[in-house]
Amino acid sequence: MVRFCTTRGKLLVSVAGLWHAVMLPRSISTRVLLAFGTVFLLALGLLAIGLIAAHDVNVESQQMKRLATMLRTEEEHDRLQQRLRLGIGDVTRRAEAGRPIAAASLTGLLSMLATFDRQAVASPSFVSPDLAMLLQEQAAAAHQFVLTGRALVRIAPREPAAIAARMPGFLTALRRLERARSNVRLRLVRDVDAAMLRHSGQVSAASLRILLGSAGLLTILMVLIVWLRRQVIEPIVRIADRLRQFNAGHDGVADVPGLSRRDELGDLARGLNEYRRAMQQRRQAERRADFLAHHDVLTGLANRLLFDERLAHELARAQRTAEKVAVFAIDLDDFKAINDRFGHAGGDAALVRAARLLTRCVRADDLVARLGGDEFAIIQVAAEQPRAAETLLSRLFDTFERTEAEDIPLRLSVGVAVSGDDHGLEELYNLADMAMYRAKSEGRHTARFFDDGLKEEVRLRWRLGHDLEGAIERGELHLCYQPIADAGTLRVHGYEALLRWTHPELGEISPDQFIPLAESSGGIVPIGLWVADQAMAAAAQWDERVSLALNLSPIQFRHERLADELLALAARHRIAPRRLEFEVTESATLLGTRREAVLTTLRALQSAGAQVVMDDFGTGHSSLGNLREFRFDKLKVDRSFVQSMVDHAPSASIVRSIVALGQSLSIPVVAEGVETSVQLQVLRGWGCDEVQGYLIGRPMAQPDVMVHGTSLYG
Repeated sequence: MVRFCTTRGKLLVSVAGLWHAVMLPRSISTRVLLAFGTVFLLALGLLAIGLIAAHDVNVESQQMKRLATMLRTEEEHDRLQQRLRLGIGDVTRRAEAGRPIAAASLTGLLSMLATFDRQAVASPSFVSPDLAMLLQEQAAAAHQFVLTGRALVRIAPREPAAIAARMPGFLTALRRLERARSNVRLRLVRDVDAAMLRHSGQVSAASLRILLGSAGLLTILMVLIVWLRRQVIEPIVRIADRLRQFNAGHDGVADVPGLSRRDELGDLARGLNEYRRAMQQRRQAERRADFLAHHDVLTGLANRLLFDERLAHELARAQRTAEKVAVFAIDLDDFKAINDRFGHAGGDAALVRAARLLTRCVRADDLVARLGGDEFAIIQVAAEQPRAAETLLSRLFDTFERTEAEDIPLRLSVGVAVSGDDHGLEELYNLADMAMYRAKSEGRHTARFFDDGLKEEVRLRWRLGHDLEGAIERGELHLCYQPIADAGTLRVHGYEALLRWTHPELGEISPDQFIPLAESSGGIVPIGLWVADQAMAAAAQWDERVSLALNLSPIQFRHERLADELLALAARHRIAPRRLEFEVTESATLLGTRREAVLTTLRALQSAGAQVVMDDFGTGHSSLGNLREFRFDKLKVDRSFVQSMVDHAPSASIVRSIVALGQSLSIPVVAEGVETSVQLQVLRGWGCDEVQGYLIGRPMAQPDVMVHGTSLYG
């Protein structure tokens, strides 16, 4: 700047002297010569000014180029940081979950950490002091991030339990590094803006000095100004404008102008455009990540996280207003049948269709969420509850009933709970969920509100679940036995052991009440072994030709040694496995990822000589599929079909088809729930093999079959 001011002063003195000489009386040739000399000197002066200005512009351009390069380097470091964060997160999650970690993954992470640490070098000499300080802070933060990350990677395979203690330090280092990176980016952008402003000011000043130099060079100066304006000033202004728009959060702005230029402005434009695109992609990724964190990928509805956040917010707000919050727990009826018939693609299409129908029925401020599988939920806030909930229910069922004519008809069961003064988030949803299951148990495709009756039922279930824990020790559980007879001769050849509970205060408790409680708590495992032990002890006193049937709960199959323990009990009571029949429902063989383990247990029992019977055959959705994968020894027709087959043609067709299926596969068929002679005669006519029910005999505490004895029905 000092050199520029000195040169400009000398130039003004020279121009003033020449101008004075030109104004003196001279010949035309002299004036022409002086004029040309003046023009020549002015041209030289303008050339000098232009050279100086060009040098200064080039200096600033190089500075902007270096800053743009730094921006690109920062983005590369940021991408490496993201890869490290994701890699470390994956390793720690695998370690905490007890899953193996490949040594190559650990080595790769440590190598990346070392590379990342080496790249955190000191600040270059051309940056401003403020930026240099920020770069030093960033280097220190990066080094700390590497230290904490390296410590996590090294302890992950050796000490998974120590990860939780080290993770806060790692997250703190990560946040510190991200803050440092953000500060560096902001400062870089400011320095780029400042460099561009200096660049623009120098060009404008040079143009002004050229205009004032000589009227004779007006044309040249005008051309120069036009050139400067079109080639330098306007591109810089447009670049700065686009950068300001992007920094203001406008992601939809066009590319930075001047990308095709092969000069410093082109380099600057390309660097800034790369920065803009990288930041745009990052913003889009952040928005996408935020959306995925709070929404279901398949349907686009809110997920459980967003549902819980919204419900907590609405419950807190309802305490300050007169409004009440209604929660709808929604479950699609027979969704597994849709999956079995149309495949997973059809099931997904049904879920998407259901999501659209639910969204169409609610108001704009209601929230529809998919909580998992075929479970949906709605949050409705209104002052007039439950009237508003009843109105929404009417719209829901009207809308879904119109799908009956479609290829995949949709039906739903709904439970509704309205908030009270003391309801929390989890409690309110659980109440709605219980009401939904009540709706399912009462026929499906209906809705139920959680009311005092359900509340009393919940209290009773809690009490029964609590009292069931010590029922064996208190002697409240006992067994009774129901005969199974040949359909043709009515000769009893086996008994099914049935569990009963006599509560000291509530009296006889139905198995339909306490068995689900035992299954939900996991208590069915010891209870099931106790039943097997008691029943085998009783069967040891029977005639060896009489079999014993035991029911196995799906929950018992979670115990890996189930087959070994059952066979050990049989050996202890000296009962041949061929006398044992283990009845399993279809749900026991459809346990998802445990299906193969269940089939392995059944094959172990069958290999030992025991018979495996499919109970309640015909009520599931994949009965034939189960017959294809496992050879059952008997099929038991569900009592609901047998009891209604005389008066209900579809039930009769189902029973007759099952009997025919058993005959074609050479598998005996047992009909449960036979209570009348008419039912017996019909079953005999169809060729049913065995029968069980009140007509044959009611459950009894002690079967009338002792050692070497005969049955009353023999």
